[in-house]
Amino acid sequence: MKHVGKTARRLAVLAAVSAAAFIGACATAEQNMAAQQKQHLIPGKQLHATGPNYQFCEVGLFYGTSMENAVADFYNPTGIDHCTPEQFAQIEKDKAQIIKDNGARDAWLNPTRYWTWDEFWVYEVGEEKQFGPVKMAYMGVVPVEVMKKAVGAGHYHPGQISRNNKYLFKKGTRVYLLDLPDGKVLVMQSWTNFTNKGETAANLKDLGSQFKQLPPGWKFRTKVLDRELTVQPPAPNHLAWVTQDEFNNTYQGCGYDAACNYVP
Repeated sequence: MKHVGKTARRLAVLAAVSAAAFIGACATAEQNMAAQQKQHLIPGKQLHATGPNYQFCEVGLFYGTSMENAVADFYNPTGIDHCTPEQFAQIEKDKAQIIKDNGARDAWLNPTRYWTWDEFWVYEVGEEKQFGPVKMAYMGVVPVEVMKKAVGAGHYHPGQISRNNKYLFKKGTRVYLLDLPDGKVLVMQSWTNFTNKGETAANLKDLGSQFKQLPPGWKFRTKVLDRELTVQPPAPNHLAWVTQDEFNNTYQGCGYDAACNYVP
């Protein structure tokens, strides 16, 4: 049995190295994205989940030959599994092995978070992988430079990330919003207490008094919806405007395009 286990691990590593070979030295980020999608997406596969406060984490595997063409494949357990802080800690411990097993250049690990929506659909989904104790599904790819602008360039810097999904916030649901001076509104899509240890689903409504770094003219407010709100990045590119606040809660923009059925 030990021999079989070693053989399986060797095969997994070989498969990962083969996957990395799809990234060409002269390829652009867009070409690398297309190659990763072709390799990982399963035609017709979709996912649906219900919330709120669905618990998850994420693994992003980086591939490429330079920062200019590097892309991140994202895996997320939503709809098939959950990810507790204890499980995420195990994934963190396994980071070096995860990188090695998948032939990746690096990995980005997104700590345990909680979705705020009531229902969620993902219209493009790929294979499932086990990361530590958590089963996750391939849910998309994004250029690393784009990801850095959206969630890695500090707080309050909306950037575009491609993802073919939809959030539903039902009538009567309390939502958490950032108002921008130009009339756009950022809707909180997930929260985490990984940074802000006292943060809970119950006290999100009181978060406004804790902000210290909001840009001039930005305001936090909450609202109980008088009609349902849907957020779905528009076709054909499915580009969502995404950013994080100083507590690493994540928001998606309404008013940039036709993503939202109205601006709340």
